Amino acid sequence: MSSFQVRGAPIRSRVSPAALGTSLLAVAALLPLVAVLLRGAPAVPQVLAGDLDVVWTTIWLVLVGTLLSTTIGGGLALLSWLVRLPRWADALLAGGYLVPPFIGATAWLAALGPGNVLTGQPLFPVYSAGGVLLAWTTHYAPLAYLLLRATLSTQGDLPTLAARIHGLSLPRALWRVTLPLAARGIGAAVTLVALSLLGNYGVPAVLGFPAKLYTLATLAYARLLNPSLGDPLAAASGVAWLLVVLAIPALWRRADDAGDAAGTAVPLPVPWALRGLAWTAVWLWTGLAVALPLLALMVLAFRPAYTQGFTLANFQALFALDSARRGLVNSVGLALGTALSCALLGLGLARAGQGSRLAGLALRLLNLPYLLPGTLLALGLILTLGRTPLYATPLFLMLAYLLRFTAPGLENAQAALTSGVAQLEFAAQVHGVPRWRRFWRVTLPLLRPQLVASFLVVYPLVLSEVTLSALLYAPGSETAGVNVLNLLSEGNLRGAAAMAVILLVLGLPTLLVPRGQRA
Repeated sequence: MSSFQVRGAPIRSRVSPAALGTSLLAVAALLPLVAVLLRGAPAVPQVLAGDLDVVWTTIWLVLVGTLLSTTIGGGLALLSWLVRLPRWADALLAGGYLVPPFIGATAWLAALGPGNVLTGQPLFPVYSAGGVLLAWTTHYAPLAYLLLRATLSTQGDLPTLAARIHGLSLPRALWRVTLPLAARGIGAAVTLVALSLLGNYGVPAVLGFPAKLYTLATLAYARLLNPSLGDPLAAASGVAWLLVVLAIPALWRRADDAGDAAGTAVPLPVPWALRGLAWTAVWLWTGLAVALPLLALMVLAFRPAYTQGFTLANFQALFALDSARRGLVNSVGLALGTALSCALLGLGLARAGQGSRLAGLALRLLNLPYLLPGTLLALGLILTLGRTPLYATPLFLMLAYLLRFTAPGLENAQAALTSGVAQLEFAAQVHGVPRWRRFWRVTLPLLRPQLVASFLVVYPLVLSEVTLSALLYAPGSETAGVNVLNLLSEGNLRGAAAMAVILLVLGLPTLLVPRGQRA
């Protein structure tokens, strides 16, 4: 029944129906990816011949963005770990990751771009590669921070303290001991950030389209909507092939577990100057990367054009649009339904995968729709289900979201299904508790924190999702994220800012819920 051994427990020796069902589900989930690769294979040479400049633009943007995000995020994580900053400082440093990327791009438009609401003059060419990198870095550096901060906390400070005791200076101990021990965590952070940048559509769409700057993710969208092409789906799928090829090096590397924590009650001796540097970095990052763009976004949303006061006029004009109201309703409903479904589905899949190699392989395959660019999944769904009644409905979007975001729910559930949970389940079974009552009275209460955590992770992602939505929506099934992009394309920057503020407010309650103890 499970992967641990308990005296007297039955041992599964054959493939169970649950494991077989999990494997079939994984195969079905991969059909859209296979379909887009088959459809796009003949178009790859044409894409390479005509769009090689976009390939190189994507490569160097992703490389520079990954370098900036991991360097800044890693430096902040190292400083935070060394001086043991409090939890609220962590929240300040990670705040940028709570803002969806395309909303962050909109905020930088308001703060630095044409029509700057703070100074009245443009301060930076945001419609450029520099603008894309700025928005990417301020969003994904906090992601690298969270991952590397957790790696350092899990690693503990005993190895570094031992190096200090044996005479190594702090910089040399960090370089020779701490960073090599954290290499796997650093690699995992680089992998996740690079994959996120490769598949990111919102930021290049907001800041790249006006400057005719395309990445592979936005090029696939442009090809799909190009009426002059004989087969737009094949052309877009050919671009998706290149996304897969570029993602392979990152997918090849697999992060291992960091091991048990090795903390010590004796803090590392840290100079006061380093503490001052850490707090300076906290406030500098928070002010420049988080507070400045969000302040500009708020000013833009609450100040009507050609006036100096603050009113709700932009929000009233926004709610006068049927598409805006419909988009908000669709986004909230899809976010709630998808987050709850992913939490429960992840739990069911994790339980089915216990003790079965076949199911374990299937679960790893289910991570691909999350790791690979969302553009690839969207095109695959169009190819496989584009002629069904499901197409161009909110249910079609929900199916796409389920395929995309099952992985976070599955990861949380797998982490929660420890041997202790399984032992308590087996004890209830020995005492004659029926299966469903055992699940309701024993398993579910033990796993409730992880289910809540899965919900809180997925809900904000779906609420502001734009990569899948931009390719799969149809009139009547718009989402709030698509509305923001449409408003920006119409030049209605204030309306887009108002919608972005509403999305932030709708996602805020989930961000305030505690997510467990700090490592």
